Amino acid sequence: MESINKHIRFFFILLLTIILPLKVVAIREPKPTAIDSRIRVITYSPNDVFKFTGYYNYQGCIELDKGEEVINLSMGDPNAWFIQEFGNRIFIKPIKDDATTNMLLITNKRTYFFELHAEEVQNITDSNMIFYVKFLYPDNEKSNNINSASLTSEPDLAHPENYNFYYTISGHQEIAPIKIFDDGDFTYIYFRDKNAAMPTVYVIDDRRKESLANFRISTKHPNLMIIEQVAPRLSLKLGKKVVYVFNEVLLQK
Repeated sequence: MESINKHIRFFFILLLTIILPLKVVAIREPKPTAIDSRIRVITYSPNDVFKFTGYYNYQGCIELDKGEEVINLSMGDPNAWFIQEFGNRIFIKPIKDDATTNMLLITNKRTYFFELHAEEVQNITDSNMIFYVKFLYPDNEKSNNINSASLTSEPDLAHPENYNFYYTISGHQEIAPIKIFDDGDFTYIYFRDKNAAMPTVYVIDDRRKESLANFRISTKHPNLMIIEQVAPRLSLKLGKKVVYVFNEVLLQK
């Protein structure tokens, strides 16, 4: 009996030596949007590490919460990456052959832990490519309320007097919209084919610089894109195809 107990203790200790070194690793990776896999979202959690993959010779961008500003940014290997902060956005790309490292980001609202990786791609349309990563915040009640309100904003064309239809477009006809209008808060863009891949939307400012617009696809009309703002100029891009949209009412002001 004593011999059996010794064997049981031995195997129990052996089992502990195998199990105890195992650590729980919580890594969050950005998920592709339905519009374009190169545009991705990731949900914030204070206890997780966020994986970001950059691609050589291509610019990436991480968008934080509105009003969030970087207080401190430190990296394991600061020479491996190009980093530029602009408001609540961080522009980032790998510049060193072996660029795998970590990044600690402290803002006026939160702390982020990043695991940075670098890869090569064959071309700019590669589905693995990441252009833009936008953080989502489940505890941000204000942001959630805004998003909930926007989800109900379907246009009512029975009252056309409530909309501005004075838009012009220029560019590739294959991705060109068939109808564009706005209600002062949202811009509505209808496309020909509800099953076709839709372009990504950018806002063009007065200096001709582009920034990604917040947009979604209508749940009722799959060929309707709803942009959650009204702007003088927009660009619609799908691969190498580009269409420029001009809000003539705003441009005349």
